[in-house]
Amino acid sequence: MKPRIFVSSTYYDLKHIRNNVERFISQYGFEAVLFESGNVFFEHDKELDISCYNEVKLCHMMVLIIGGRYGAPSSEEKQNEFVKKYEKNYISITRKEFKEAIDNNIPIFIFIEKNVYSEYHTFKKNKKVISDLLKEPDSNFKFAFVDSSNIFDFIDEVKVKAISTFEKFEEIESYLKSQWAGMFYNYLIDQIKEKDKNKIFDEVSELHNISERMNEMIDQIGKSILAENGEYEDVVKRQNVKTVSYYTNKIFEYIKFDDMAMLSQEEKNKIFEITEHFVDVVLNNSAVYSENGKFLDTDFIFGDLDQKIKNSINTKLKQIDNGLQIESMDLYKIYETYSTKLKPLFDNNGLESLFKETLENLFSKQLVLPF
Repeated sequence: MKPRIFVSSTYYDLKHIRNNVERFISQYGFEAVLFESGNVFFEHDKELDISCYNEVKLCHMMVLIIGGRYGAPSSEEKQNEFVKKYEKNYISITRKEFKEAIDNNIPIFIFIEKNVYSEYHTFKKNKKVISDLLKEPDSNFKFAFVDSSNIFDFIDEVKVKAISTFEKFEEIESYLKSQWAGMFYNYLIDQIKEKDKNKIFDEVSELHNISERMNEMIDQIGKSILAENGEYEDVVKRQNVKTVSYYTNKIFEYIKFDDMAMLSQEEKNKIFEITEHFVDVVLNNSAVYSENGKFLDTDFIFGDLDQKIKNSINTKLKQIDNGLQIESMDLYKIYETYSTKLKPLFDNNGLESLFKETLENLFSKQLVLPF
């Protein structure tokens, strides 16, 4: 399938430019999509411009050319009573095509006639004076190179992208050649990087597989040697204690506090309550686990939970000191670490208590300034 490039502009004032652009695009083996060439599918039961917007969605790139004519209003604008009456501020078909390309994240190459762009800068520098003149009922004010001040609003809108000015088609041709060569170069580099990435991934996977097999072998050897002395379970427990400590600290790194405070002994005792509250409200929140207790590994649930949970914990913190507040929490990373690294270790072996104790100590260090 050929890459499809939509050519967007007003027609009559830029007809020859459009013809040249179509020829240039075809020379590259791409398909140029222009309504006058018959490769826009017009749906019989819809306005003609609607078919153009739908065609934009099916294209891979857009070439947008802005000249001195603003163009006819889109079919949506034709229904607008203000436009019908005053025919001043409206969205043209070309402008609507640009919006459609933006909404669909389609690469756009934008060209503006040099005289039009010069007049745009003149208008911007004298906008209030010119706008007042245009508002006068009997005003005969005319621009030298454009038929409507709407063009200047359009240029304001397209300037979020890179633009290029032109006087003749050859300048458009030269710019497109350079840009497409750059795109092709980036594509080749990305392909090379992807190949290297896949190679690295395969090698890492192979090393991971070897590592797992070695760990299994060492584990079996350790069992046979240490079991004789009754030390195996003790070694495993010590390793699990280190694991709990490490990942509890990781969880705490994902919490950002606004402030610290100097607490009395009575207030320090309440840190235990904060820890318990954090475990209940955050880590054991049923909204992020399935019925069988499996972590729901998805981002969408955290948007609603984030503020709710933060407010709940901050309310608890205020009971101790008004200056203590959590600024932010990376809930996704907290849940992922807790559910995949810590929870599997909790099995009536005292490790859950160790986790809470470690968490309480971390809260103490964060919330209490040394005397």
